[in-house]
Amino acid sequence: MPDKQAPTRNMNESSDSLPPSEDKPMTTNKKDPDNHISSKKIEVKPYDLSVKHSFIPERLTALEIVNERFARQFRIGLFNLLRRNTDVIASPIEPQTFKEFSQISAANHLNLVHLNPLRGSSLFAFSPEIVYTVVDTLFGGDGHASQLDTEEREFTHTEQQIIKRVLELALTFYQNAWTDIYSIETEYIRSEIQSKFTNITSSPDDVVLTSNFKVEIGNSKTTFSICIPYSMVEPIKELLIKPPIEQQTHQDDNIWMSSLTSGIKQSTVELVANFTTIQTTVDKLLALKVDNILVIEKPTLLDVTVGGVPILKGHYGKTHKQYAIQVEQVINPVLEQLNEGEFND
Repeated sequence: MPDKQAPTRNMNESSDSLPPSEDKPMTTNKKDPDNHISSKKIEVKPYDLSVKHSFIPERLTALEIVNERFARQFRIGLFNLLRRNTDVIASPIEPQTFKEFSQISAANHLNLVHLNPLRGSSLFAFSPEIVYTVVDTLFGGDGHASQLDTEEREFTHTEQQIIKRVLELALTFYQNAWTDIYSIETEYIRSEIQSKFTNITSSPDDVVLTSNFKVEIGNSKTTFSICIPYSMVEPIKELLIKPPIEQQTHQDDNIWMSSLTSGIKQSTVELVANFTTIQTTVDKLLALKVDNILVIEKPTLLDVTVGGVPILKGHYGKTHKQYAIQVEQVINPVLEQLNEGEFND
């Protein structure tokens, strides 16, 4: 019995005799994960299923086409208004919540616009810099807006009238940009300084489609934005995802073909009449001298070419004391079609 208890006592003693440094890592490895997890504060955010969130799976290709067309036309309109070098660059469409848009455009001049027959309202937002740049340019300045001008303040009556003038250009060109995709009619409603008074969405968390445009007037770089609620364009979402192919009408084809035919008819070409051809050898050609006579036969018909292509055949002779060719046969059918006007049919 004592022999059996001795190893037990030795095992206990050996376990008790372990240094504390070896026990400590065992306890810390077990406790660290729990402590690490408990030290983190998990933030739970509410998720409202009735609200459309900023993720839009489809690419709205037609809306991007509209923005590109609008940018080109708006650039021409600003150039005609300001008589300065201008450039308008469309940025990719950015889906975001209306709350996020409101925070970004807090200092912008906001204009509510209806896009009839679409339900709801959109926002055309002008940054203060573009307003001051246009005003300075129209009054003879170099378009540079000072730091004092860009401080937050209300726009003057003159500035508001100029904004309205630029807005009318934007609305006209934006309506034209939609022509081939979906017929809309822009209608100005009112202007606001703060986005909380616009109410273009039923909830701040509703999704809006923000189209940003970089406007360069001279050396000044400004921004301009168009904000459209997603619910506004959702009824025509299929058109925006797969835009209709532009179909050329028969009338457009006739106009283009008539213009092409007219241009061809006005082109200048050189007619070359090959009078004769002599077959000889290189030896005889090298032996030719001055006053040598080459015997030829007068051809009955001459081949007339343009660029080496046979065009017609004719008789050689004189008329009104001038050498001439009388047309006997038109070889190229293209000339006959041009003459008969078949391209215009």
